Amino acid sequence: MKTNHCSTTTAMAFAVALSFGAHAAAQSPAALPAHSSVAIIHVKPDMLDEWVDLEKNEVIPAQKKGGLASRTTYHTVRGNPFEYVIVTPFEKWATFDGTSPQIRALGTDGSSRLGAKLRKCEESVQVFVSNPIPELSNTPNTEIPLIGVYTRVRVATGRMQEYQNFLKTEILPIYKKSNVRYTVLRRGLGANNNDLTQVTFVGDKYADLDAGSPLTRALGADGVAKLMAKTAGMTTLIEQVVRRRVPELSY
Repeated sequence: MKTNHCSTTTAMAFAVALSFGAHAAAQSPAALPAHSSVAIIHVKPDMLDEWVDLEKNEVIPAQKKGGLASRTTYHTVRGNPFEYVIVTPFEKWATFDGTSPQIRALGTDGSSRLGAKLRKCEESVQVFVSNPIPELSNTPNTEIPLIGVYTRVRVATGRMQEYQNFLKTEILPIYKKSNVRYTVLRRGLGANNNDLTQVTFVGDKYADLDAGSPLTRALGADGVAKLMAKTAGMTTLIEQVVRRRVPELSY
């Protein structure tokens, strides 16, 4: 993953992300959770089928039996194709003081055996907390699309409030007027707290990416370029990927 340190390139790449019009925790519309635990998993290419089978037929049944209310799994389809992201919402940190749902369902030994099988399939796992920012997000009362464009930026030290004000006053109103689902999240413990992820949900088909940007439709190409120029020096682009929710690995 390469980081682009050119502010102009960052601004234009952000515009591209917005031109394909969150982590949301479920298929149906719902209030954004207070927090989510996010696991980014890189699966060994030759173990992909086995990993998916374990998640579908062993992990999810155990989590349901153990009382985990919901989880959502996303597959990175433009980016690392062996990357999956599992999001589980939670309201309080006290949630983690008790026994995990998997251990409640399988017992300590059974959970350890399942964990060992999963680790054989995985190259790496990163776990961190993601905090949605409702006042910067647009979550219309419609079903959440399967496909989203995820843009992660690293905000310059001391400029977080300025950048969030830009999103709130310049970007969010266009998404609200266009009725496009748009979620802004800030990474917390386990990751870089200066990282914001902006998710633009586009639809259920890749053809929906061809529809173009709410920003471009509203402002035109020149208008978008002028708008993005305001972010110069505020952020550095970290990554831009397309992810698709995996219904069979979510509930």
